[in-house]
Amino acid sequence: MKINIVPYDPAWKTKYKTESEKIISDCRNNILYIEHAGSTSVEGLAAKPIIDIYIGTKSVEEAEAMIEPMIALGYTYRSDYNEKLPFRRYFVKPDEYHVHVTPAYHPFRCSDLRFRDYISINKEARDKYEKRKLELSKIDWPDKFGYTDAKDEICNEIKKESLEFFGRKFEETESAATYLMHKYASAEAMKKASFSLLRKGTLTAIRSDIFPGFSLNRVLGISYIDNDFLDTVEEFYKGKPGKFALQIPPDILTDEKIQLLKSRGYTYSNSWVTFYRDSSPVISRGTDLQIKEINKNQAAEFAYMLSEVFAFPHEFDDIAASSIGENAFVSYMAFDGSKPAGSAGVYIIDDSAYLSFANVLPEYRRRGIQGELLRLRIDAARSRGVKWIFVDTGEDSEENPNPSYWNMLRHGFRLLYHRPNYIKEQ
Repeated sequence: MKINIVPYDPAWKTKYKTESEKIISDCRNNILYIEHAGSTSVEGLAAKPIIDIYIGTKSVEEAEAMIEPMIALGYTYRSDYNEKLPFRRYFVKPDEYHVHVTPAYHPFRCSDLRFRDYISINKEARDKYEKRKLELSKIDWPDKFGYTDAKDEICNEIKKESLEFFGRKFEETESAATYLMHKYASAEAMKKASFSLLRKGTLTAIRSDIFPGFSLNRVLGISYIDNDFLDTVEEFYKGKPGKFALQIPPDILTDEKIQLLKSRGYTYSNSWVTFYRDSSPVISRGTDLQIKEINKNQAAEFAYMLSEVFAFPHEFDDIAASSIGENAFVSYMAFDGSKPAGSAGVYIIDDSAYLSFANVLPEYRRRGIQGELLRLRIDAARSRGVKWIFVDTGEDSEENPNPSYWNMLRHGFRLLYHRPNYIKEQ
C-alpha cells in the first residue's frame, strides 16, 4: 500500500475546530486540554489528509471514561493498540480523524506536540521532514506500519533538536527574567534583605543571607558543570548560612557530572517541573473579582502580599517591588473592592516570556483568579510580540499535591522536563 500525502489544505484547521467542539460537548468533564496535532496542524506541510486530535486527561482512568461517549460520536475504539501503548486510548473515524487520549503530562503527547511546535517555526526541519515523507509515500508498503516505522529516524532526530531548542530557550528566558526581577533594586533594598545578585553570560545566581530556603538562593541558566564553574558558584555563596541550589537541566546531568557534584558535597533535593506553550489565547472561566494592570503605585502592596503568600521575609519587599512598572515586567492584581486578593507578573524577554510571582491569598482561592491572571498575562505577552511562554512549578504527588501543576496542563502548557535541584549546605 502507498501512503497518500497531499499538499497542505487550510480547510484542515476548520475540520479540527468543528470536530473538537463536538468532542468537548460530549466529553468535557474528562478533558484537561484538546488540540490539533500531527502534520495537518502545521501550516504549509504536506500530510495525509487525516486530522490528528490530541486530548490530555488527568489520568488513564479518565481517558478510559471517554470510550462510551466517543463511540456514540461515531468513533471506533482501537483497543488493539492498548498493549503497545497502555497509557493511550485511541479512536478513529477512518480517513477522517484520529483521536489520541493520554494523560496530559505523558511524554508521548508532550514530545509529539513539541515536535509540531518546532517544525512550525523551523523551516529547515519542516522541509527535511516533508521531503522524507514524500520519498516514503512513493514506496508500496506491506502495511501502514512500514511507512510509520521508516519515519522514526528523522522524527527522533527532530524531537531531539526540539527538546534542545525549547530547553535552551526556557533556561535562558528564566535566567534573564530572574536577573530582571532584582536588577532594579536599590543598594539600600539589597542591603536590607542581605541580598546579592550574580549575572555571568546566561547564568544568574541569587543569594539572601536572611532566608535559609533555596527559592531565594539558587543558580539558574546553567549550561555546563565543571570544577571551575563550581568554584565560581561557591565563591559567590561563601559565608552564606543555610543552603543554596543548582537548578540543572537534565540533558547536562550525566553520571560523570553527578559524581562530580557528590564529591563537592551536593545532594539531590527534588525537581521542579518546566512548562512551555505558545502565546495563543487561553480561555478562562473568569472571576467575580476585579483584576487590573498595576504600576509603581501598587508596588508595595504587590510585594507585601507576595512575601505573605510565599513566606518570604518582609525585608525582601523592596526588592520584589522594584521591577513593578518597568518595561520588561507586566503585572496584575486582583481586588475585592479595594483589598488586594492576588497578583502575578510576566517578564518579557525578546520573543519569549516568563510567568512569575503568581499568588492568591488563601481566603480567595477557588474563585477563578489564577486562571484569569494567566489569561491576562498571556494576552499581554502576545500583544508585545511574544511567541513562547515559559513557567515552572513544583512536582505533583499524593504526598504533596500541587494545584499549579494541573493548572498549567489545563491551560495548554506542555511539560518540557523535570529539572533536578542539587543543594549544598554551608
